[in-house]
Amino acid sequence: MSRYRAVVRVVFAAAFLGGALVHLYFGLFLPHSYASFADTVLLPWLAELWRGFVMANIGWLSLITAAFEFAVGLGLLARGRAPRLAALAALGFFAFILVLGYSWPADGWWEDFLKNRAFTLVMAAALAPLLRVPERSPRT
Repeated sequence: MSRYRAVVRVVFAAAFLGGALVHLYFGLFLPHSYASFADTVLLPWLAELWRGFVMANIGWLSLITAAFEFAVGLGLLARGRAPRLAALAALGFFAFILVLGYSWPADGWWEDFLKNRAFTLVMAAALAPLLRVPERSPRT
């Protein structure tokens, strides 16, 4: 395994495992803090869905998110095909976050992009190489 792939796996595993703890804490003790995500979502219908369905059910949805992030973190540390599947799941999560944003208020589209979306693209670009099948060394 290349050094880059090993470092990326560990860094993103730590981020997702930490994210699981954050979602667990916020879901149990600060569920109202998720409401501001509706303000940075790109699609109006998704903002309404967030304000209606998601916030009404944030308790169990945040626990599902925590479980998802925990599974991705463990998958990135596992052997075999699990890291590639975990990377694919993480990229799907990043696609959702790209649309949702990080709930940072912004004046204008450029500031919104910089605050709520640019870092997600950087993370996705850093993680994407894990989808490649590693080259196997020839048997001797």
